[in-house]
Amino acid sequence: MDDFAERFLTKCSLGQMISRYMVLVASEQKLLIMRPYQIYAVKAIVDCIHQNRGNGYIWHTTGSGKTLTSFKASTLLKDNPDIEKCLFVVDRKDLDRQTREEFNRFQEGCVEENTNTETLVRRLLSEDYTDKVIVTTIQKLGLALDETGKKAQQHKGKGKRTYKERLAPLRDKRIVIIFDECHRSQFGENHAAIKEFFPRAQLFGFTGTPIFEENASHKQIDSTVGSYRTTKDIFEKQLHAYTITHAIDDRNVLRFHIDYFKAEAANQADEGDKPTDGKAKKNSAKPNQAVTQRAVVEAILTKHDAATSQRRFNALLATASINDAIAYYNLFKDIQTERQAEDPDFIPLHIACVFSPPAEGNKDVKQLQEDLLQEKADNRQEPEKKKAALQEIIADYNVRYGTNHEFGEFDRYYQDVQQCIKDQKYRNSDCPRGNKIDLTIVVDMLLTGFDSQYLNTLYVDKNLKHHGLIQALSRTNRVLNDTKPYGNILDFRAQEKAVDEAIALFSGEDASRSREIWLVDP
Repeated sequence: MDDFAERFLTKCSLGQMISRYMVLVASEQKLLIMRPYQIYAVKAIVDCIHQNRGNGYIWHTTGSGKTLTSFKASTLLKDNPDIEKCLFVVDRKDLDRQTREEFNRFQEGCVEENTNTETLVRRLLSEDYTDKVIVTTIQKLGLALDETGKKAQQHKGKGKRTYKERLAPLRDKRIVIIFDECHRSQFGENHAAIKEFFPRAQLFGFTGTPIFEENASHKQIDSTVGSYRTTKDIFEKQLHAYTITHAIDDRNVLRFHIDYFKAEAANQADEGDKPTDGKAKKNSAKPNQAVTQRAVVEAILTKHDAATSQRRFNALLATASINDAIAYYNLFKDIQTERQAEDPDFIPLHIACVFSPPAEGNKDVKQLQEDLLQEKADNRQEPEKKKAALQEIIADYNVRYGTNHEFGEFDRYYQDVQQCIKDQKYRNSDCPRGNKIDLTIVVDMLLTGFDSQYLNTLYVDKNLKHHGLIQALSRTNRVLNDTKPYGNILDFRAQEKAVDEAIALFSGEDASRSREIWLVDP
């Protein structure tokens, strides 16, 4: 304690803490004090820029407050006269909105919405102090630098300068670009175009799950072959690490209780595989062996109330494909109708389902799908069937929740589902149970970048590994209070080996106690 007081309570340290590392949230009458690892990360970025030491990345686990860390890094750079602009770049439209809302929560009016590429270009060229920090998507920034795009050709045809030509004065300026969730969209054409256009830019990435050699893949987004490029390849060096092992040990995120569902062979078998003597086989499911969808639905209906503290919390069901999501949605409707007929006291779960529609030239959907690889591939097969199924799902949602969403405005529906999941925080007396979602069926969506303290359970019927697995599990581990001791996972694919591999990969330097720290004994 004496050592702490001697270091922390000196005038210089205490003054710096108050002026640089606290955030007053006026709207909530809160004073947020940054945690030590957040301060170290911000200092590492600021020092790297001050010394002009190239690029770097911050490995801070999902749920550890990366938005606050990146906000403070961005706003401190706002007062650096050597820096022309600080861009905070996200890879999805919904994260653009979410990040702006969070930044403006920390400091009202500190960032504005870039409603289109023209607005982004105008703000990049602005010398106004309020435009020094800009939040945008990597796609919008890439579009501004694209000389071959439709908009650029229109400008040329009218004798106007393209966006890229207008931005030419920034080429030789010192620009700082901070990429959020940099394990995702940093291997494609947009990223390459940004690096080429801003040769003096310093690039920094935030990620909860870096790409290592073990979890890199050949094929990345934008039809660009990544050739096993890792986060270190892109951002040069790790500036600071605060892994999920650190966060669980510090009780900043929760541990996981993982139950590997063991179905009898009769539940796993296809009709042709049933035993001829009428007796069920007793073998447990093998890794990645699918359990029948009916068995999954029955298990969820049996276990859900206990897993979610009598529906005080809600859950996601991660499925392997859009077709599976549709099948599960219809199966829940059928089985719950059967149960209601058999038992008048049965209270059905409120089920929602969300997956991206066929793009059909829609720029917003195409942008959304750049990180939804399974959905993007699925929508190429029988798109009309998927479109019809999603229209029916949205129609059901409108009836249940009194909304009027349309298929052509998918983003509004998607945002409403997210808000409805978060409304679980309200007690039924304030927000009637009929307005809440108990279970949301997903494929890729909501498995990364979505936070809700009242989501505590993930049902898994898809193969997951490495960063995809950790990201999905981490939807459940936000700290609330004693009523939520851990994140619940019910895995129908027997993926214990994949879990162990992911724990070993993302535990950081000391993995000796990681399994003990991460997992609750079953």
